[in-house]
Amino acid sequence: MSERHFSSCRVCPRACGVDRAVRPGLCGVGAGLRVALAQLHFGEEPCLSGATTPETGEARGSGTIFFSGCSLRCVYCQNHDISMGGPISGPEGAGLGHELSVDDLTALMLELQRSGAHNVNLVTPTHFSPLVREVLLQARANGLTVPVVWNSSAYETVDTLRTLDGLVDIYLPDLRYMDAATAARYSAAPDYPDVACAAILEMHRQVGQLSIDNGIARRGLLVRLLVLPGNTGRTDLALDWIAENLGTGTAISLMGQYYPAHRASEFPEINRSLKPIEYTAVRRHMERLGFENGFVQRVGSSAAFTPNFRQGG
Repeated sequence: MSERHFSSCRVCPRACGVDRAVRPGLCGVGAGLRVALAQLHFGEEPCLSGATTPETGEARGSGTIFFSGCSLRCVYCQNHDISMGGPISGPEGAGLGHELSVDDLTALMLELQRSGAHNVNLVTPTHFSPLVREVLLQARANGLTVPVVWNSSAYETVDTLRTLDGLVDIYLPDLRYMDAATAARYSAAPDYPDVACAAILEMHRQVGQLSIDNGIARRGLLVRLLVLPGNTGRTDLALDWIAENLGTGTAISLMGQYYPAHRASEFPEINRSLKPIEYTAVRRHMERLGFENGFVQRVGSSAAFTPNFRQGG
């Protein structure tokens, strides 16, 4: 069945046309589902992982499934052992992981639900979208009731996203770059700003603004913005675009966790950690625009999200 989906692959915006049953596409993976890691994750935003407060009760974690490979492949990727290679597959391979069938992945989602996960969180699933769609249909038919989170780089085609309409409850896209030259330099994707903005508009059309019940996200859009050193990705312009096109009620996760990883040493301007003053400048811009919903983060920490404004919903 996977051969039918990937015989001349156009699943992601790379549109590489590769027969992934024969050799890996530009995403680094073949035609079979490949999962690197599945676990209860307690370091996501509190509305996804849960937070131990009177409002939310027990933090049960986000049922996170990390897929191998990636269609964006940023030079500073902090998960490069999964997305671009590792001890199993070599420096340019599909990354760590094991191939699973549709039935296997369905069972994994249901097991995460039985373990108490607040949601099933699919990390970098874009290049497996047709198969993941089959899994979600099967999982729903077999009792999956927790929200499904689509956690991606936003480097997605609108056509592919439309096949997921009604199956995804929460979209969690990054909006990495608003400058084509920067997107080309760090991700070899000069079309990223246009592609990602179109994708996020489609995500919003499907699920609307983020809805939170008793501290836990149930449905909607939460946009992640990773501030790069020197604000080279122009997070300020991303905030401007969101305010104008989606409204300041959009939930934002402003991320300050950047550190130089993978090939960042080849790019002097990003071969350092983010400075607190750089993050603060972007945060103040967000506040001036009037955003009210979301999370901020201590610079340098991957798991220190705090409610930024009033949590929406």
